[in-house]
Amino acid sequence: MNFTNIMASITALPSAVMVPLAILIFSLIAGMKFTKAFRSAILIGAGFVGFSAMFTVFASNIGPAVAAFVQGLGLQLDIADAGVFSLLTATWGSPIAIWFIPIGLGVNILMLILNLTKTLDADILNYWPWGISAIALYALTGNLVIALAGFVINEVIILLIADWTAPKIDEHFDMEGISIPHGNAALWPPLGIAVNWVIEKIPGLRDLEADPDTIAKKFGVFGEPVMLGTILGALIGIIGRQPWGTVLNLAVSLAAVMLLYPRMLQLMMEGLGPISEHLRNFMKEKFNRDVYIGVDAAVLIGQPDVLAVGMILIPIVLGLALILPGNHVLPLADLAIGTPFLISMCMPFLKRGNFVRGLIVGVFIFAAALYISGDLAPLYTKAGEMIGMQVQDGVTWTSMAAGSNWITWILVKIVGLFGYTI
Repeated sequence: MNFTNIMASITALPSAVMVPLAILIFSLIAGMKFTKAFRSAILIGAGFVGFSAMFTVFASNIGPAVAAFVQGLGLQLDIADAGVFSLLTATWGSPIAIWFIPIGLGVNILMLILNLTKTLDADILNYWPWGISAIALYALTGNLVIALAGFVINEVIILLIADWTAPKIDEHFDMEGISIPHGNAALWPPLGIAVNWVIEKIPGLRDLEADPDTIAKKFGVFGEPVMLGTILGALIGIIGRQPWGTVLNLAVSLAAVMLLYPRMLQLMMEGLGPISEHLRNFMKEKFNRDVYIGVDAAVLIGQPDVLAVGMILIPIVLGLALILPGNHVLPLADLAIGTPFLISMCMPFLKRGNFVRGLIVGVFIFAAALYISGDLAPLYTKAGEMIGMQVQDGVTWTSMAAGSNWITWILVKIVGLFGYTI
C-alpha cells in the first residue's frame, strides 16, 4: 500500500474510530496502562457514536423544514450553499490532501515541543478545515508550496485560538483539559468578544439576563432544555409550513437532542477524563508543562444555549441573505448545522451563555459568513472541478459555514496582490 492509499484510508475513518484510536496511541506512548487506555478510548468512541446519532436526528429533521421554508420565500440568489460536506469532499479529495495529516501532525508536535501551544489535536478530522486555505490557494495559484504554507498558517492560528478559549470553555461547559481546535467554530470567538464588548457599553442591553439558568427560573418547566427543544422544533416546523405530523415529530426530535446530547457528552468525558489527566501529568513530569486534548466542536452543539441560539438564528440568517447589499449566497445546506457550530465557541464569553447576546453576535458572524463564503465561492467551485466534482452544471457553490473561513479569505487577498486571479 503506497503513501497516498494510506492517507486516503486514514481520512476515510469516521470520528468515532479516528479520535479514540489517536487518543489510545498518544496515551500508550505516555505510558498509560493498556486496559485503562483501551476502556477510555472505547467510551470516547461510544460518545462520538451518540453525538453522530443525535446530529443525524437533528440534521435530518431540521433540513427538510428549512428547505421548505427557503423554497416558500422564493429567494433568488446565484451562489448555492452546497454545505460543509461538499467542501469537505473538495478538500479531502484534493491531490494535495495527502500532505495534510503529516504536516498537520508535525506542526502540532513541533509547536508543543517549542511551547507554542498547549493543544494536542487528537481529532485528525479537524485538519480538513485547515485544508480549506490550502485548496483555495492551490485553485488560485496552482503552487503547492503556497497552498501548504496557507495550511500551516491556518493551523497555527486555530491552535492558538484553541489554547486561548480552553479555560473559558472549561468554566462554562465543565470540560477540564479540553480545547476545541475546530477550524470553523474556532474562527469566531474574536468577533464574538468584540461584539460583546460593545454590548457591555449599552445601558439596558448589558443588564438583560437571558442565560439558560435565568430562563429556567423565570419560565419554570418551559425554560428547561427539553422544553426549549420541543418549542423550537415546533416553531421551525410551523415556520417551514410543514404538516402537523411533521411539526410534532420536529418537536419531539429536538427535545430528544436537547435531552440526550448532554448525556452522550458525559459518556465521552468519562473516557476523556482519565486520559486527559494522565497526559497532563506526563507532560508536567517530562516537560514541566500542561496540555489540552483537542476535540471537535460537535461536543458543544447539544448545549442548551448553543442549540437554542443556533435554531433561532435560522430565520434571522435567511433574513440577512435577503437584505444584505451585495450578498449572492442562498443559505440552505448549512442552515441546519452551521448556525449552532459557528456560534458554539462564542457562547462562553457572552455573560453565562446569554441568548440575546448570542443572537446579536450571530447576526455579525453570519453577515461576515455570507460575504466571505460568497467571495471565495469561485475558488471552491474550481477546487471541486479539479477533482471532477460538480454540485450542479454551471452553478457556483460555496459552504456558508466552512467556506466563511476568514483566515483563508485574508490569505487569498494577500496572494492576489501578486497578480494571481481566478
